[in-house]
Formats: sequence, C-alpha cells, structure tokens
Amino acid sequence: MDISPTANKATILAVDDTPDNLSLISGILRNEYKVKIAANGKKALDIAAAAPPDLILLDITMPDMDGYEVCRRLKQNPATQKIPVIFISAKNEEIDELVGLEMGTVDYITKPFCPSIVLARIKTHLALTAAIKELEKQNAVLSENVRLRENVEKMTRHDLKAPLTAFINIPEMLLRETGISSDHKEMLGVLKQSAIRMLEMINRSLDMCKIEQGTYNLVCVPVNIVKVVYQVFQQFDRQAKLKNISYSIFFNGKHASPEDVIEFSGEEFLFYSLLSNLVKNAVEASPVNGDILVMLEDTPSPSISIKNQGAVPPEIRDRIFQRYTTSGKEKGTGLGVYSARLMARTLGGDLNFTTSASDGTTFTVVLGSAASPAGYLAQDQTIISGAGQKHAMTKSRQEIKILIVDDFFYMRLIIKDILKKEGYIHFFEAEDGEKAISFLKQNQADLVLCDWNIPGISGLQVAEFMQNNEMLKSVPFIMITANTALSQVEEAAEKGVRNYLAKPFSPDLLCRKVEAVLSQ
Repeated sequence: MDISPTANKATILAVDDTPDNLSLISGILRNEYKVKIAANGKKALDIAAAAPPDLILLDITMPDMDGYEVCRRLKQNPATQKIPVIFISAKNEEIDELVGLEMGTVDYITKPFCPSIVLARIKTHLALTAAIKELEKQNAVLSENVRLRENVEKMTRHDLKAPLTAFINIPEMLLRETGISSDHKEMLGVLKQSAIRMLEMINRSLDMCKIEQGTYNLVCVPVNIVKVVYQVFQQFDRQAKLKNISYSIFFNGKHASPEDVIEFSGEEFLFYSLLSNLVKNAVEASPVNGDILVMLEDTPSPSISIKNQGAVPPEIRDRIFQRYTTSGKEKGTGLGVYSARLMARTLGGDLNFTTSASDGTTFTVVLGSAASPAGYLAQDQTIISGAGQKHAMTKSRQEIKILIVDDFFYMRLIIKDILKKEGYIHFFEAEDGEKAISFLKQNQADLVLCDWNIPGISGLQVAEFMQNNEMLKSVPFIMITANTALSQVEEAAEKGVRNYLAKPFSPDLLCRKVEAVLSQ
C-alpha cells in the first residue's frame, strides 16, 4: 500500500504485522519520503520485487515468515539484494544483531521509536547507498576507460608502429645506395627523422601514462649517453643558435666528443625524453651568449647534470617538480621537469636541482643500481638459454630458408630487403598464422620471423605449434612485436619463445639478431 505523495522522494518500505506500528512509522516518514507498507513478509517480498524501494524497515518478529527469512530472501534476489535493510525489533540482544548483520542488514532500530533517530539513520543509509551507487558508476566508467585505453594502445602499438618502421627503415636503406643527390639525401633524412619523432610522440603518450601509474616495464640495455646527448643538442640547435648558446659535454671532468661511447644502463627512449625536457628548459632559461654544460659521472654512482646560467624564479622553486609549474612562458605546459623526474625515478634514480642568481641552475639525474634491474628484457637479448635450438646453423646464408610472417606487406618487404643485403636469398612469406602453420606443415624452414599480432592465429600460437612439433621445435624462431611488456615476455617464454625483436628496429639490429640466433 502506498500512503504518501511521490514527487522526487526516496521510497521507504515499512514491514510490520502490527497496524499501529505501521501507522506510527508512516507518520514519522511521510513528510520526507514516499512510504509503502506491508503487513507480512510475503507481501513485502512482492512489493520489493515489483518496484524495489530505496530502503526497507523490517520488523523481525512476524508470524509465518519472520524478518530474518524475509531478509535472506531479499538478499538472494538480484533485483533486491542491494536494497539497504534496517531491522526493527523490541529486542536488542547482541546475538540478534549479529545474526542480522551476517545476513546483510545495515542497521537496527529498537522499539519504542524515537522519530529523530529513525529519520537520522534512514538519511545516513540512503546517503551511503547513493554514494555506493555513484562509486559503482564511476568504477564502470573507469573500467570502460581502461578497456578503451588498452584497445587504443594495442591498435597504436601494432597498427601505427608497423608502418612507422617502414618510414624509418626505407629512407635508411635508400641512403646507403650510390648515386643519390645531396638534396635527395637531405629529404630522406628529414623523412626518417620525422618518422622517428612521430614514433617518439606515440611512445611518450602511451608510456607516460604507465609511468605515472607505476606500471611501466623497464627494458634495460646499455645506452650510449654521449650519443643521446648530442642528438638532443641537435634537436634544439636552432633555438640555441638564435640565442648564441654553446653546448659542452664532459665525462668525469674531461671533454667528451660525439665519437665517444659512454654507456649507462637503461632505456634510450627514457634517457632521450628526460634529457630533452631538461635541455629544452636550459635553452629557454639561459641568457643570450650563455653556455649549457652536460656533465656525466660514473662514480660513486652514474649521474647526469645539466647546467645553465639562468636561475629558477624564487616563486616556483618549491613546486618546480609539480605538474603545470611554469613561469614566463606563454606556451609552456609546465610538465617538463615533472616528466623528467618521473622518468628519472623509472630508471631507478631521482632528479634534483640547485639554483642561484650567481651560479645558475643545475639539474642532476642520479642513477642508482636500480637503473639496471635483473629480469628485464633487453632489446637484443635472448630470454631462455638452452631451450629450442639444439645446435648452430651450418648452412651458408645462400642456403638458409627464412619464413617471414606479418600481416603488413611493407614490413615483410623491409625485412627481405635488409636481409638480402646480408646475403640471404631464400624467403617465404605468410600474412597470418594459419598460412604460416600450413607452410610449416609442408615445407622446411631454417628460421621463422613472426609478428605477434597477426590476424586469426597469433604469433604466440604459431610458436606454440612449433614447440609441440618434434620436426619444428628446433627451428630458430624470432618473435617480432611492438610491445615488450614483461608480462608478455614471460607469457612468450612459457611457450618456448627464446628470441625477441622489438618494433621499430634498425637494419643493423635485425641483422645482428638473425646472425646471433642462427649461430646458437
């Protein structure tokens, strides 16, 4: 029975076998809530199932079906199980409360009623229920956002990185040809650098999110820091020349030339992005005719310091590592130093700074032993020693048969062209896993280069098929992928995959990997 107005009010179902109690409850609630009443458990269950109320006040002691049984049935029904239930009873013994709480009731109200307490408890539990519903909505939105982000990331890593590999490698291959004019070489160089920058933007957008969340998987390799620093110098060369700023780089106090090789353990992408942010800030902060010094040290622990003659404004010094901190730059995002510190910490170190009007500003990246954690996959590293291949390849390059599996035609073309220049001549192609397996069932291959993300049967399934086939399990297999997450590497390792090649890869890296695998 509905005994109150309905406009924009929460609905309370009161259940009691005593009419006077129902009348009293209705009188307390009718000014603030829409009230429905039921004189027994069966009627209460019918009302709740037909139009679930926002809250139920439920008497425990009723004939035929007591409040405990009504509550139990409410919690068993998906349509009513989330409705908050407050028990009404003249009993206040601890055992009664324990039984009710174990069933899922949210509170107790004892007779005789105190109107203010009844209203306060109903208000509290309605607010809690509303908050829970809002959190559930937010969680649903967040889950959907995560799903969409993962889909976009998967699409970006596979669908964009494959063609970018072509844009990077084809110019490099053409630049090795003779008879190309200097103008054409310059244009090819611009094309290659543009593709590299686009790749960096994709990586940065995908990886910065993971870095902020603490889920980024570090892929440690020896990185020539001198090379990275000079690449960063080149990136900001035009801005530096406009202010007549000079660059210098030192290692343990001695000048380092572009030809020097000084390796720190980490990821080139992270080092490049980190130093790019810091050098950009240094160029912007330096006075005209200033100097920017990059100082590399390997003792007592690896460190990189970038010094310029400008000073950080006093008003932002305390919050310089926070997001969106900027001063005097209309187009600045205020994310440079914030991002640099995140990257430094991801590399196992940290970023700090000193600044003064007399000495200028020095940002120092201190890298600890955590910058080279064990167990992470290096770009040119095999991951399970002794599994798969049984002995080194004895055939000549002209005899070796190579199966290339990739759904992107230009990727297959690039791999063939790179390896042809190394003397390999026998190539077979498959655009998906089904065709690859069909080929392997009928033909011999000495090496399989297979992309992970191919239509239908995945590259991992191709690898698993080969591992389960006595005739194929010793055939060298290289997995090509744009995703080097540690979880994926471990999954591949369980299927017997020994060797990895991460996209985009250079011709030299591909050749070294193939040679290393065939010589095992």
